[in-house]
Amino acid sequence: MELEKIIKNCIESAIEYGVSAYEVVVNTRKTNKLYDKQYKNFKLLKKHPNGVEALFHLLEHPNLYVRYTSAIHLLSVNEKEAREVILAVASLSESLNFDSYYLLEEWDNGNLKEYYS
Repeated sequence: MELEKIIKNCIESAIEYGVSAYEVVVNTRKTNKLYDKQYKNFKLLKKHPNGVEALFHLLEHPNLYVRYTSAIHLLSVNEKEAREVILAVASLSESLNFDSYYLLEEWDNGNLKEYYS
């Protein structure tokens, strides 16, 4: 699959999941499916030869959910920069702030390193 299509899928799926998970918690089944979709899209992007570079560009995306998800997937590549973005985005959203705290705690405990590598 071409890089631009993968990036487009990542952006769309991050926004869909973000809205479902953090703004309109109505259908947990749908939210779980959207999470799986965005996770697969970002893993596919990260595996692409130019994917990590594309993820770094997505850290500047205007949408919070795209920046947040990109940063999560970059924790294993550049933990310092990824943390900065996660915390910056979290400071703008109460629900992301809550999730970020536990996400980074689990990362520090080594529980997510394999999952997001």
